[in-house]
Amino acid sequence: AKHNTASEAPAVMGASKYMSRSDLLKQKATGITPDVDSAKQALFNRGHAAEEGARAILEEIIGEDLYPVTAVCEKTNLLASLDGLNMGETIAFECKLWNERLAEQVRAGDLEPHYYWQLEQELLVTGAEKVIFVTSDGTRDKFISMEYRAVPGRAEQLIAAWAQFDIDLANYRP
Repeated sequence: AKHNTASEAPAVMGASKYMSRSDLLKQKATGITPDVDSAKQALFNRGHAAEEGARAILEEIIGEDLYPVTAVCEKTNLLASLDGLNMGETIAFECKLWNERLAEQVRAGDLEPHYYWQLEQELLVTGAEKVIFVTSDGTRDKFISMEYRAVPGRAEQLIAAWAQFDIDLANYRP
């Protein structure tokens, strides 16, 4: 709650499918978060199971172990909770639950901003060379991946957006 997280980066950039920048600002300012109902929890559980299965598949493909980790850059107050990082800290892993629309983006190697802002922050915080982005249900039948590398200029945009967000948060009045 005290850090600016990679999963919040799309909202800060105005690109989230699930939360507006204003909603994130209010949530961070008040500490009030939406309740997680049983349907949402079931979705989260499916996502975590898919992530575990996909991590094992990807480890086999790349021939390296990946471990879930949370990394913080104290200088920028940015945080990234990664689905996996290799021991050399050069390859990050991010998994999203399978859906055909996302699979089409991965096949094309062209993610929409809702996804790439999170990856940009993961790269910025970890210093990794790339993120292997996967959509999967945890099985080989529904597993597709792509490499994502930082796009010049995006990190600077993200840092500036978080700096403005922090100013807005400090000045927030309900």
